[in-house]
Amino acid sequence: MNKLSKTLSLIAVVVVFAALFGIRAAQVSAAPKNLPYGLTMQDTMASVEQKLGQPSEVHALQAGWASGLPDEGGSPDHMYYWAMYKRFGLTIVYNSPSPDDKSATIHDILISD
Repeated sequence: MNKLSKTLSLIAVVVVFAALFGIRAAQVSAAPKNLPYGLTMQDTMASVEQKLGQPSEVHALQAGWASGLPDEGGSPDHMYYWAMYKRFGLTIVYNSPSPDDKSATIHDILISD
């Protein structure tokens, strides 16, 4: 190998690593550090509904916990389920188009003021 091809190979490797590191840094910085209501990006639809739930009957001895079901929901793109919790100012986008897939993980969280 001559000197020019070695130099070009080194530059190509540096560019690839820089691009990969830059993409990873952008992904890490995109997720907020503290999400509201104890939510994490690793939560499933079931755990989100539990965290956003409330007591079903406060004064009964057998009081249970009602799931925090969304106020509205839909799958406009047929790829992700969008659950809108207007009372919390949250829209949670899940990695499944089905509202019945309780194991679906969070794709994105939109927080409104």
